[in-house]
Amino acid sequence: MESSNNNDNYYILLVDDEKDILDLFTEYLSSNGFNTISFQNPLDALEYFYKNQSNCSLVITDYKMPQMSGIDLIKKIKDTNCKIRTIVISAFIKDNLPYDKSYITTVDRILEKPVYLDRLKNVIQGLFQQSIFSKKPNSNKRKKKSSIG
Repeated sequence: MESSNNNDNYYILLVDDEKDILDLFTEYLSSNGFNTISFQNPLDALEYFYKNQSNCSLVITDYKMPQMSGIDLIKKIKDTNCKIRTIVISAFIKDNLPYDKSYITTVDRILEKPVYLDRLKNVIQGLFQQSIFSKKPNSNKRKKKSSIG
C-alpha cells in the first residue's frame, strides 16, 4: 500500500496489479493535489476499503487482475457504498467489456490503456464536480407562500 498525504477533500483508491502503472498514477495524482491510497492486490484494497469507507470517494481500478476483476471489486465496494464514483482502466476493453454487461450499472467511466495522465485528471475532476453538484440542494425551487386573507 502506498499513500500520499495532500490536504484535499477527495481520497482516491487506486488498484492495479502492474506496479509501474500504479506508481505512475499515484505520483501523478499526488503531485496534482489528490490524496491517494494504492494497492496491487484488489483483495487488500477491498479490505482497506471496508475498514476506511469514509476515506474513499473514488475508486480507480484496472479491469483484468489475477485475484479479482476490477468489475467484481467495484461491485463489492458499491454493495457497501453505492454513491462512490468508479473508473475502470483496461487494455482489454474491446475484448472483454462487450461480453460483460454488468459494468453498465456499476462503473461511472471506462478508460482504455494507454491512458494519458491529463485525461485521467480531467475525468476525475469531472466526476468530483458531478458529485459536488448532485449533493447540493436545488436552489431553484421556490417555497409557496400561503396567505390568509
